[in-house]
Amino acid sequence: MRPTLIAAVIAVLALALGGCTMQPDSRLDEYQVEAERIMADAVALIPEDLRTDVVVSESEPRFGPIEGAASPDQPAWWQVSEILQLVDETDASADAAAEISEGLAADGWEQSRVRETEQGARIADGFRRDIDGEQWYIEVTSVTTRPDKAEVVQLLVVSPTTVRGDNDAPS
Repeated sequence: MRPTLIAAVIAVLALALGGCTMQPDSRLDEYQVEAERIMADAVALIPEDLRTDVVVSESEPRFGPIEGAASPDQPAWWQVSEILQLVDETDASADAAAEISEGLAADGWEQSRVRETEQGARIADGFRRDIDGEQWYIEVTSVTTRPDKAEVVQLLVVSPTTVRGDNDAPS
């Protein structure tokens, strides 16, 4: 074989094999930024006179189930969760949830009842919206006023699914 032909074959093989080892592109970094922005916007819908404190605030990647070791093509998404303590007033949680629901609906989010637990004392509504062709999800959970129970509202933002890429997976 001619040296030029051999070099061309080697180059084609290197490109083909090199392409096989490329890691999938993860969008987790951009989803983190967008999920945290969406959460901040949702919290801002709660009137300041109802808010007192953020009890829990988490922002982290989540990884889908896999068999064996974690891999770059493992399903992944970004999730932000906050629980806010509200003023100790009757229906503060329901009022906060209603304000969030109204604001999200005005912004194009589609609402549906997700679940009611504790005999209707905890009510979760889900909101879905396409952003740049990808499905985002927000869940708003409120509680009914009960003696000796805190008035809280819980928010959850879930990004579309991407792949883990080179992000660290839990061990």
